[in-house]
Amino acid sequence: MKRFKIIIIPILLFIIIGIGSTIIIRSVNESDKTLPVSFLPMQEHKVQLKEFTIKVIHPLEDIHLNAKSAILIDTRDGNILYEKNSGEPFPTASMSKMMTEFLVLEAIKDGKLSWDQTISVSDYAYQISNTPGFASVHLKKEQPYRIRDLFNAMAIHSANGATIALAETISGSERDFVQKMNEKAKELGLSNSKFVNSTGLNNEDLGEYHSTGDPKDANEMSAKDLAILTKALISHHPEILEISSSPNFVFGNQTYVNTNSMLQGNNTQVLFEGVDGLKTGFTDEAGYCFAGTVERDDIRLISVVMGTQTSLERFAETKQLYEASFSQVEN
Repeated sequence: MKRFKIIIIPILLFIIIGIGSTIIIRSVNESDKTLPVSFLPMQEHKVQLKEFTIKVIHPLEDIHLNAKSAILIDTRDGNILYEKNSGEPFPTASMSKMMTEFLVLEAIKDGKLSWDQTISVSDYAYQISNTPGFASVHLKKEQPYRIRDLFNAMAIHSANGATIALAETISGSERDFVQKMNEKAKELGLSNSKFVNSTGLNNEDLGEYHSTGDPKDANEMSAKDLAILTKALISHHPEILEISSSPNFVFGNQTYVNTNSMLQGNNTQVLFEGVDGLKTGFTDEAGYCFAGTVERDDIRLISVVMGTQTSLERFAETKQLYEASFSQVEN
């Protein structure tokens, strides 16, 4: 009898365990759909990694520019690819109009101005606009002008009278506008910049109209500060590139050519595909200057060349920087 019990008990235990296991397995099978994802077979965890390449441009070597100062930066990471006296301030001439452009676009963005708003020009804007030798669209007194047309004249043809008219519209006087320019420079971290007028002309050129600084003063900026301003302008107000890339524009009954000779249709010697801005400058003191920008294959470069001897040379030196950079792009 004892032997019988010893045999039966293990058999019963085996049957009970078997039935329980069957119930558990069936329960699991019926609820497969609600199991956590970590229970899925390993092959269903495979992740498709997206392939991508990082395009690298190395700092330029063996480049010698015929300019007082220059800088070239890669806007993706701010890397300096080339520089020459880039921290030293020099007269900026009309490149300083980029700060005026920044403040006008900011006023439009804030609703303080509108593109289709019309204004009349002051005696100051009229006189400078009609002074021989100055970049101009020859404004007329008591004729209304749209903000858009004055801005195009400033940004594309570097018109000084149009620039003054816009500055006075924003602040009431150029003196007050210059204060805004210097405040914005400080806000942007431009540590080697000083503005005394809205145009970039020397105060001597403004005669009785000069309002800030000494009669012989002029706007001054370093190439590095100009590169920072250029990047801020196209980042905060990208619409500037649509304007600055226009090869020409019509004001009144006359067509004016963009002062940037690197644009399509302007000068085949210095033409460079992808250039879409930004601002030229010239005075006897500053020499020929150009703050440029180019985009190719999702790479945007910003360049500043200051103080060349001829108008074409500022673009030729800029083209040299661009060609050297894009020719050695590595994936």
